[in-house]
Amino acid sequence: MSKKSPQPDLLLSIIIVSYNTLEITLQTIKSAVLDLKKSQLLDKTEFFVVDNNSQDGSVLAVKKYFGQNKLQAVVIANRDNKGFASANNQGIKKARGQAIILLNSDTITQSGAFQTLLATFADHPVTESTAHLSSYRQRKSDRLGIIAPMLLNTDLTLQAQGGNFPNLLSLTSHLLFLDDLPLIGSLLPSTQHTGRNIKMSKADTKLTPVDWVGGTAMMIRREVIDEIGLLDDNIFMYGEDIEYCLRAKRHHWDIAIAPQAKIVHLANASSGSENALTGEIKGYVYLWAKFKPHWQMPLAKTILGLGVFLRAILFSTVVFNTKKAGIYWRILTKLPKF
Repeated sequence: MSKKSPQPDLLLSIIIVSYNTLEITLQTIKSAVLDLKKSQLLDKTEFFVVDNNSQDGSVLAVKKYFGQNKLQAVVIANRDNKGFASANNQGIKKARGQAIILLNSDTITQSGAFQTLLATFADHPVTESTAHLSSYRQRKSDRLGIIAPMLLNTDLTLQAQGGNFPNLLSLTSHLLFLDDLPLIGSLLPSTQHTGRNIKMSKADTKLTPVDWVGGTAMMIRREVIDEIGLLDDNIFMYGEDIEYCLRAKRHHWDIAIAPQAKIVHLANASSGSENALTGEIKGYVYLWAKFKPHWQMPLAKTILGLGVFLRAILFSTVVFNTKKAGIYWRILTKLPKF
């Protein structure tokens, strides 16, 4: 990828992918604009909304809002649904900001979030003399490349995000519910920091190093993109954030959550849809095919199969959610084809 020269007076490029979410997309943009105005960052920020062929009038509504408010903004209207990674890449290729944030269309920016994230990068300049030697052992953020805010639910409680990079142990811990066990659950690595494995509390204020952060609100230092390139658009949706962070970490970039920056994530019903749950499983299979030794694939698929089977049983006999149970039974039949 050819390097895009940042524009000195543009600190931030915000990229939002939309797909038939007119009202919440506008809400996302308006909350971001309000925060940028309060922080006096609006004239140093550009917006990109990449629409994946919405049929609800999103493109016209977003263009109208940007025009009325005279914002530095570009709306890209795709003629088909290109997926999350590919659509974000369209924005990244055009972005000129010193930092780029991928922002979900179902988020509400809290006061000071963008300013805090940008200040975190400013407070952690890249120190190449030590980044390739000491950062991994000592957990120093001397090459901080990717950060995310603390995510909150709509009731302002902590929303779990991120996790450990996938390996056979972290995948087993997550898929087989070992990370939910009393006492040892919090000590085990897990691909998803949820349940007893949540590594943060809402009261945290210090930068928290993690293996990966979610693409819900992922801010990337421009130098990372220049070095490792775009998101992997072979992934339609789900897993592209883990893949990108894994690639960044292999290039010695540090990844962290800045808890003083807060963004509400609506986490709507689609997160539990069949496409979402299937996409998550397919994402793990793809990551194994791309990064792991060939001999591990049968083991990874066995772990995934057991995890899906346990969830199908759970929703069939304990939770009594026939819809969710049906989804997992169908995923189980598809797993050998992934």
